[in-house]
Amino acid sequence: MKSDMFGKLNSEILLEFISRLMTTLAGKEVMLTNKRTWTIFMINPYDPLKVLIKTSEGIIDLRVEKEWRIGRIIG
Repeated sequence: MKSDMFGKLNSEILLEFISRLMTTLAGKEVMLTNKRTWTIFMINPYDPLKVLIKTSEGIIDLRVEKEWRIGRIIG
């Protein structure tokens, strides 16, 4: 079923949708794949899924920390 979906969505429209969706999440808490809960600090406009995360120790750039991703949006 997934193979039938490949290439059916316009990548430009999909990227715009994801970018707009992610901008609404700045300031929201998320759980990363390492099970830690932190706050989205800033959205990268060129790679909206690789955000800056604010922690008690500082800022984490998900472009650098490649093993972590957003696992769940908490609110």
